[in-house]
Amino acid sequence: MRRNRLVIALLFTILLVAGCSSKTTTLNNSGNSGESNEPDQATENNEEETKNTTDESLKNYFLPDGSKAHFLGEGNEFAELDVTFAQPYENIIGVHENNGGAIIRYIYRIDEDQITTIGHKAVDMNADFPSLEEINAMEPEGVYLKKPFEVGTTFDKWEIVETGVTVETPYQTFDNAFVIQSEENDAVNRKYIVEGFGEVKREFIMPAENNEEFIVTSTLESVSKP
Repeated sequence: MRRNRLVIALLFTILLVAGCSSKTTTLNNSGNSGESNEPDQATENNEEETKNTTDESLKNYFLPDGSKAHFLGEGNEFAELDVTFAQPYENIIGVHENNGGAIIRYIYRIDEDQITTIGHKAVDMNADFPSLEEINAMEPEGVYLKKPFEVGTTFDKWEIVETGVTVETPYQTFDNAFVIQSEENDAVNRKYIVEGFGEVKREFIMPAENNEEFIVTSTLESVSKP
């Protein structure tokens, strides 16, 4: 069991990157530091092109701009999460996750039939959000979610394995979640997704001693909307 806990701690460190320990973070929606906020023609064209190739309904798989969520953690000290959401630009979603050891900023783009991950890294709590020009220059890292949301849909290492699932959380019981799952070696990752909220629960499961399972969960406990 001690070995498994060390493995989990190392995994979380690799995934979340050691960094700041503050439990709060602020998104700077200006996307720059001390620069003019006047949009140039190239920026307007980029925004217009993005609008024409997106599915607005996919925004419903994040909490609204300015929202905060707290996830109860069990099984590991890094499973407890404070998460903030922002939409600094059209069809760009910024998510900060603070696990008490690092603040990880994820940047997502809403596309025609999927949500694309275009950046993630550990940041300082006061770091400015990238400009739209910087975001447009980023290489996509993978797919976060992809339609159709039905059993058998695959993207990257993930697969939708269940739909219409009931999920009990400290915040509320959700009746129509779908589950995405990835497997690597003997470990299983699961995320429970609900329209209007996005992720409401995460599970990490791996074999332990005596034919038992070592389970780490992050479960939605509270939501604050602007």
